[in-house]
Amino acid sequence: MQEQDRGLQLVHLLLACADFVSKGDQPSALRHLHLLRRIASPLGDSMQRVASYFADALAARLSSSSGTAVSPRGAGAPYPFPPSPDTLKIYQILYQACPYIKFAHFTANQAIFEAFHGEDHVHVVDLDILQGYQWPAAAVRETGRHLASLAASLRVPFEFHAAVADKLERLRPAALQRRVGEALAVNAVNRLHRVPGAHLGLLLSMIRDQAPKIMTLVEQEAGHNGPYFLGRFLEALHYYSAIFDSLDATFPADSAPRMKVEQCLLAPEIRNVVACEGAERVARHEQLDRWRRIMEGRGFEAVPLSPAAVGQSQVLLGLYGAGDGYRLNEDKGCLLLGWQDRAIIGASAWRC
Repeated sequence: MQEQDRGLQLVHLLLACADFVSKGDQPSALRHLHLLRRIASPLGDSMQRVASYFADALAARLSSSSGTAVSPRGAGAPYPFPPSPDTLKIYQILYQACPYIKFAHFTANQAIFEAFHGEDHVHVVDLDILQGYQWPAAAVRETGRHLASLAASLRVPFEFHAAVADKLERLRPAALQRRVGEALAVNAVNRLHRVPGAHLGLLLSMIRDQAPKIMTLVEQEAGHNGPYFLGRFLEALHYYSAIFDSLDATFPADSAPRMKVEQCLLAPEIRNVVACEGAERVARHEQLDRWRRIMEGRGFEAVPLSPAAVGQSQVLLGLYGAGDGYRLNEDKGCLLLGWQDRAIIGASAWRC
């Protein structure tokens, strides 16, 4: 079977199976899962791989809704959060191979750097490091030591505090240890989507009340928080297919590092989006337009990302050997990095 024909067949089978799962038609869903597993493979082309993990996620959802054990073919690892030390090593593989994570940090750091121009005393609250349960304690201490050593080599006064909150929604101003006269920046990279909707507004209001000079927000550009399962499934299939295509252009098909990224990072995320509901579904990604409404609704004003940030991102993309597959687009002062015609991650900056 031609790869294109096989890809179309897999998409049709996945959508039909998802429809039967949503209707509670277990016999039809199981029949389609059987057909999917004859064609999909975690070792095949990019569509076969993504279909394999979506089939496993559908099996997990069917099992939880029907009370009948329907074993996913792949490993049933939970969503990797907090990540283990081994998972952090796999993040490093993705960091080096694809520009998504570097784009997030470089763009946010550039916006913070520009906002602090002329300030003598600055204070950065990094919500990525901030969550003591997100990084192992030893990793947090090592980060602090590394930053302190770098600052000492530059003869820059520096302090590092791990302001631990077991959940972001429980963060309070006192934990930030901010001093009078310090210009404040808040950096939120791929974290706010995890805050439950009932608490997100309160967290943002608390941050707004600290009057930061800048708040940087980077999130996956995906609508995985919709109320309807089928709409969320279709959006997720489109989104992760693009990511798997970008990995296909980066790694050989038999690459062991690629397999680790797909199995340990992407597959559990797909499973969480597809199979989980309520408090168990923590991958509640929203798209940029939705984040705009959320931020503006809490009194924040957009800060256009500078030409320097755009130029830096363009240079970054030039370092990767996937041809012109990666695309950078500006959207009302924000930046979107994507693969082909699909945006994957969005960066924006805000002030009060």
